[in-house]
Amino acid sequence: MTNLKLPYLATAALSGALFGAGMYVSQMVDANKVLRFLDVTAIPSGGWDPSLAFVIVPAIVIMFVAVQFSRRRKTAPLFDLAFHEPEYDRIDRRLVGGAVLFGIGWGMAGICPGPAISLMAFLPDNLWIFLIAMFVGSYAGSLVVPSGHAQRLADAR
Repeated sequence: MTNLKLPYLATAALSGALFGAGMYVSQMVDANKVLRFLDVTAIPSGGWDPSLAFVIVPAIVIMFVAVQFSRRRKTAPLFDLAFHEPEYDRIDRRLVGGAVLFGIGWGMAGICPGPAISLMAFLPDNLWIFLIAMFVGSYAGSLVVPSGHAQRLADAR
């Protein structure tokens, strides 16, 4: 892997920059737009904004095709030794609970970690409050409920 390190890192940096630009262009970094998308109770009044579905649905389709393509390939990717899939693929209480907490936080703030990191390029007011809360919450969560990574992998197998 040592001879692949620079191309791998360059590809990762380019991918991250493309992701961040996509977050900005699609307006997923605009908390108000995200909150208007998440507020399905505003459908009767016409206040619901479904436009982010035009970002989410194509992303799901493209990722589905990419995963299917990678599973069928006999050779390794260009800048890594193998394709990587999640090690743990079971749906359990901890996954659902984490998803619920993530969703509540997303609904309260209108922003999630990916767009928040993208927003650091523009330093909007009060972003630092979200970032500090995100890091403190992640650390506190790891203390309250340790990941148990090894045990979860053993359970999955």
